[in-house]
Amino acid sequence: MAVGAGFGYYSLSSIIITEYKGAELGTIALLSNIMREIIALLAAPFLVRFFGKLAPISVGGATTMDTTLPIITRCSGEKYIVVSIVHGCLLDFSVPFIVTLLCTI
Repeated sequence: MAVGAGFGYYSLSSIIITEYKGAELGTIALLSNIMREIIALLAAPFLVRFFGKLAPISVGGATTMDTTLPIITRCSGEKYIVVSIVHGCLLDFSVPFIVTLLCTI
């Protein structure tokens, strides 16, 4: 659950998981979060077509306020910029708390 709670924030969540659970799980978290970002970048047009304009924002996780914002804007539209930034900020701030909580359980 801690790996999934990284929400694409690979630079922080993998370090926290490595400290609490070891290098193996930290590496899995890093790769999982990088793959999440790549999928969000490559699949955004398909996600919009089949699941709606909010789908790439949901898939992108914490990266929706920075690295995936241009593709989300292009595929979903400019009116989703604010939603994407707020979504990314909320997830960015919640990652340290949620991942730490899940690692200590």
